[in-house]
Amino acid sequence: MSMKRMKKMVALAVTAAMTTGIFGVGVEAKADSDEQITLRFNWWGSDGRHEATLACIEAFEKANPNIKIEAEYGGYDGYQDKVSAALSGGTEADILQLDTPWLSTFTSQNPDLFLDVRDYTDIVNLDNFSEDFLNDFCVYNDKLVGLPTGIAAFVFLANKTILEEAGIEFSDVITLDDIYEQGKKINAANPDNYFLNMDSGTFYFVTRTYLRQMNDGQLINDDYTVGVTVDELEEAFEYTKKLYDDKVVIPYEESMVFKGSCSDNPKWDNNQLASWLSWSSMVDQQNWGDDAIVLPYPCLEGAENSGIVVRPSQVVAVSANCEHPEEAMKFLDFMFKQDEGILILKDCRSVPANDYARELLQENGLISDQASQSVSLALENPGTPELDVPNTTEVTTAFETVMERLIYGQYESCREAAEDAYNQMTTILETIKADME
Repeated sequence: MSMKRMKKMVALAVTAAMTTGIFGVGVEAKADSDEQITLRFNWWGSDGRHEATLACIEAFEKANPNIKIEAEYGGYDGYQDKVSAALSGGTEADILQLDTPWLSTFTSQNPDLFLDVRDYTDIVNLDNFSEDFLNDFCVYNDKLVGLPTGIAAFVFLANKTILEEAGIEFSDVITLDDIYEQGKKINAANPDNYFLNMDSGTFYFVTRTYLRQMNDGQLINDDYTVGVTVDELEEAFEYTKKLYDDKVVIPYEESMVFKGSCSDNPKWDNNQLASWLSWSSMVDQQNWGDDAIVLPYPCLEGAENSGIVVRPSQVVAVSANCEHPEEAMKFLDFMFKQDEGILILKDCRSVPANDYARELLQENGLISDQASQSVSLALENPGTPELDVPNTTEVTTAFETVMERLIYGQYESCREAAEDAYNQMTTILETIKADME
C-alpha cells in the first residue's frame, strides 16, 4: 500500500470525537504590526545546527523587530517524549521541529493538532517544493501539517585516511559482508579503535535495514501485524551481534555514554573511529576535512530493496494553539524561502528540500560536498518507503530493547531473542489494533 493511501486510511479511522481529543486547538489571533509578540521555537540538533538556527532567529528578529523568537533546543535523546507530553498538556511551542515518523501518530490522535500551511500561502511561498514530496511525507488528513527542512537520506560516512592505514578497500558496491570482514581490521590493528561509531542507532541503520533488504517488506505492516518472520529476525540479529562480538562496532556500553551525539566521543576527532552509518543531515558532525568521504550504503548481496531511506530530514510545523499563526508562518518562510535565512542555515538540516534554496546554496558553495553526495547516492537507489503506522513507538522500542539485551548476552541464542521480539511485537500490535477499533 502506498504511503498516501495509508495516510488516507488513517484519516478515515479518526472518529469525530478525536477532533476535541487529548490535544487542544487554539484560536487564531492576528497581531498588529506594532504589537510586540513572542513565539517559541523548539528543535533538536548538533551544536552546528543550534548556532546556525540562533543566527537565523537573530536575523529574523532584526528584520521584524516586533517579533521575538524564544529558542528551545537540545539533543535528540528524549525529545519525542518531551514534545508528546507538551502536546498532551497543551504547553507545546508555537513552532516545532518534528521527526517525520511521529506525524502519523500525532495526527491520528488529533487531525487538527497542527495548522494547514496551505491556508497561509499568501505568507509562506510553497513554490519550488516538490508537490509529490510534500504529499508523500507532510500531508495528513488532507492537511499540509508542516514543511520539510531538507532531504534526509542514509549515509555511510568514513575517514579515508583511517581506512587506508588499516588496508581497507571497498569496491563500488559494498555488501554487509564487506562491512564485517573489512571492519574487523580496524580493531585488529589497534584494540582502542573501531570501524563503526554507533549508539542505539545500530538497530535502525543496521538491523532494521538488514530486514528490509532481506524481504523487501516492513517491520510493521499497515494492518498492525509484524512484517517479518522469526527466521528473518534471527538472521538479522545474528549479523548485528557479530558486529559487536568481533569489535567491528564500538562497544555498546561505551557508545551509549554519547547516545544521540556520537560525534561527542573524543575518539571521533582523534581518528580512532573510522565510519558512521547515519543521516545525511548529520555529516557536519565531523572535523575530518578532506579525509571525510561518502561511500555507497552497504547492502545484502542480491537484495532487491536497498533499504535506503529517503525522506524529510525533519518537518517544521506550527501548533494549532499558536496565538500568532501568521507571524509563525512568516518565520517559516524566512527560514526556507528568503535568501538571508537560507544562506544562514545552509545545510544544517541537510540538503534543502526546495529547489530555490538548494540552487542558491550551490551557487554560493555553501552545501557540504558530503551532504550533497550522500543525498545524490541515495536518490540513485532509494529503498521502498517505510510505512508510518500510527501509535507503534512501543513496538519499535520493544524491538530495540530485545536487541540491547542480546548484545549484553542476556539470551542464550539469537533464536531465543528473535522469538521474544516477535512475540512482544505481536502482542503490542494486537493491543493497539484492538484499541483503535
